[in-house]
Amino acid sequence: MKKQLKKIFIIFLIFYFSAVLFSLDTIDADEKPWHLLEQAKIQIEKGEFGIALHLTNKARDLHKARTEKKYNHMFNSLKPKRVKLEGDNISDVYAILNKREDYDACKILDDIFLTHPPVFFDKSISKLMAWLEKRKAFPETDFLAGKIYFAEGDYEQAMHYYKEAWNARMFLEIPDERFNIIYSLADTSKLLHRYDEQEKYLLLVLTEDPIYGTTNLESDPLQAMIKTITSEKTTEKFFLLYRNKNPIALKAYMDLTDIYLEAGKNRRALATAVLGSIITITNLDEVISKDDYNYEYTEFANLLHRLHRRQDVVLWAEQQNFWRAFMNLADSLLKNGNNEQAFYLYSKLAESIPSIKYAQEALYKKEEITKNNKSL
Repeated sequence: MKKQLKKIFIIFLIFYFSAVLFSLDTIDADEKPWHLLEQAKIQIEKGEFGIALHLTNKARDLHKARTEKKYNHMFNSLKPKRVKLEGDNISDVYAILNKREDYDACKILDDIFLTHPPVFFDKSISKLMAWLEKRKAFPETDFLAGKIYFAEGDYEQAMHYYKEAWNARMFLEIPDERFNIIYSLADTSKLLHRYDEQEKYLLLVLTEDPIYGTTNLESDPLQAMIKTITSEKTTEKFFLLYRNKNPIALKAYMDLTDIYLEAGKNRRALATAVLGSIITITNLDEVISKDDYNYEYTEFANLLHRLHRRQDVVLWAEQQNFWRAFMNLADSLLKNGNNEQAFYLYSKLAESIPSIKYAQEALYKKEEITKNNKSL
């Protein structure tokens, strides 16, 4: 009886998935690739990774077919001698296509100009055509495919698709999505124990933050920050003087700090920890200011105490991993021999940080400094 029930159950599953896949293969001709991607995301949330991947591939194929169709139409529209005589200027070519009543070609160009005006192509129709030929790439589908393989634990395959998405990043509908691709590449590299690659990807984020400079040449503002925090006995002046609103880069700074501390590259760790903590305090300072127009930053402990009154902000700060940024700074100061500053910061965190986990860790490290250095 049990064997019969098992067979019936297996047959049911086969019919179910066959029906689902058949319905996916018979998608309406007017279906949009973006709609398919949204459906794929819903399936991921349900844990239906096979269906999600099928939808993702379908979206990629549909986008590619439609882009190739547009390219071929434009290619044929530009072939007539009368069109070629107009030269390479997009406006001139558009005018002659319109005059020849090639409205489909004009519609293709109009759709492109909604997001990429003629100046994007230097007003060159040949450059536009070169771009359109490559536009069959759909990085959002590659990125989603990578996430599906990542969720299934196939990190090598996930890396493959993340790299495909990165290579086609110029075609992202939302340009800032490139940072999510970079972080996915970095996180997957870490899981594959490719730490050099992880560092390389994280540094890509920092190339867009002028305050960082480079790993070999720190910017003048960063050098000033490091000088301030290492020459004062406390961290108060440092937190009072500097701000940097760049939340996208925060994860890169924190992850790089961990990498550099582990590798014994203490100066680099201090540089990334300094900027990570400044981004964090800038965000916290700003969110408090929005609710209290009379508020003005005075000291670190006061800022932390104010956070205790706002559980929504505390929850948000925990989700952003803000407390780790402050611990990274204290750890980096200690590793660089700045014991007084590290001791001061650990003390403030142990007393005031709205996180039991990090408060306990800070208290432990503060006591360790006391044991090893009786003058503190």
